[in-house]
Amino acid sequence: MESIGKTYSIEPISGNLDYNQARHLLDRCLFGARKSEIDSLVGQDISAAINTLLQKIDIPEPPVGYDILDLEVPIGGTWVNLIYNGDYNIYRRRSFRSWWIGQMMQQKISLVEKMVLFWHNHFVTEIEVVDVAPFNYQYNQVLRTNALGNIKQMAYEIVVDPAMLVYLNGESNKASAPNENFGRELFELFTIGKGPLIADGNYTNYTEADIREAAKILTGWKVDRTINKSYFTATRHDQTTKVFSDAFGKASIANNGAEEYKLLVDLIFNQKETARYLARKIYRWLMYYEIDSEIETQIIEPLATTLFDNNYEIKPMLVKLLSSQHFFSPEYRGSQIKNPLDFTIGVYRKCEIPLSAAFKDNYENWLEVYYSCKSMEMILGDPPDVAGWSEYYKAPSFYELWINSSTVPQRTTFTDRLCISGITKNGFKFIIDPFVLAGMVSDPANVTVLINGFAQIILPVQLNEAQFNLLKETLIPGLPDSTWTFEWLKYISNPTETTQKTLISKKLLAVIKAMLRMPEFYLS
Repeated sequence: MESIGKTYSIEPISGNLDYNQARHLLDRCLFGARKSEIDSLVGQDISAAINTLLQKIDIPEPPVGYDILDLEVPIGGTWVNLIYNGDYNIYRRRSFRSWWIGQMMQQKISLVEKMVLFWHNHFVTEIEVVDVAPFNYQYNQVLRTNALGNIKQMAYEIVVDPAMLVYLNGESNKASAPNENFGRELFELFTIGKGPLIADGNYTNYTEADIREAAKILTGWKVDRTINKSYFTATRHDQTTKVFSDAFGKASIANNGAEEYKLLVDLIFNQKETARYLARKIYRWLMYYEIDSEIETQIIEPLATTLFDNNYEIKPMLVKLLSSQHFFSPEYRGSQIKNPLDFTIGVYRKCEIPLSAAFKDNYENWLEVYYSCKSMEMILGDPPDVAGWSEYYKAPSFYELWINSSTVPQRTTFTDRLCISGITKNGFKFIIDPFVLAGMVSDPANVTVLINGFAQIILPVQLNEAQFNLLKETLIPGLPDSTWTFEWLKYISNPTETTQKTLISKKLLAVIKAMLRMPEFYLS
């Protein structure tokens, strides 16, 4: 992607939001914004809009069983508090993945779901490695309850979370044989980052000696699969005083038993560089991957200062970023390549594909979405490694890595299917109804209004003349606009007449299908 122009001001925009601004804000903060959601923010000032996005929402009901092969869980009953049973774990993992997709699909106007996925990509675990469905769910709850809260509090909880203890070998970390795996990732990936290399194994922000001391602090934690909890064993804990390097002012942490890990988290979060590292990752998630020296100075630094000065409460920093002139700079609209979850769920939400009245149909369909994303190289719950998805850190390509000769056909197959045959589960068909979208346009009898109206619903940016003409040719190839007006009005005069309705449906779906294949739909 070519370099784009930038507005470097972190100051908030003024006036009330227009449609394009509201669409940009919600497309970055939701998994595809519905037109009704965008319309609800139009005319609001930015403060009111951000307050809506950051409002507290209820924790959703837990996932339920929907597979008759799980003999311990009745259909519609939850498994989240049951003792681990390897015979049925696979069905509960599927239930969890489906449920998580469902939360994204049914999200309100809230940043929570987008940030739950962010924190999953940050404090990474892998479902297949942890392999205990209740642990996977509890980990998700830690991310969810803290998604818009205090990052340091989330770090406290993550350090002793059962899923994380299993994933990064924390449960095998003991005084007689310290395991440095989690301590290393805590510094390098979860909090402060490396900084420049200054000696073999030593970085500006921490040293190998700091990792060894951190590993000692984290000794003594185990997990109990019969009660789905972690617990501390003092006899396995290193009770010496841990001394850190000059990077941490040679701070020392004396033995403090089961509470000692919190002192380690405090030590790391007391470093301003931790706030900078987190600010950069959140910026790349919500804004854009390129961080040049001017963005570092004028955007990242004030965001990090806001985060640090508010003791890692994330909302003040999010308010500053999402309200800024920089965020709303027109050059950034449509600059992110959608990840597969944004792409697939965005089709459902933007095209108003309804859910079934039967929860089992929805769970089965949500799992279908999961597998579609997997084919596009994004496995929900299983990033490729502890660093997360490379599209958010691997320079210089970043988001462009989502697009390749394998994933593009998978994307077009997915959107074509929802336009043509749909996805049928137990007799219920999940499919785009073109008349629903046409009903959202002010004057569907007018070719120009119809095509631009569809673009306003589906795409992140306005059509240019060449794109408009191509879509018009798809709708009425070589014919005058009046032909469409006549055909539409003929349908309206008798909407139950099958032949004309089928003709109109076919033409509308051809336009929608073409629009969902456009490169612009791949962007947000």
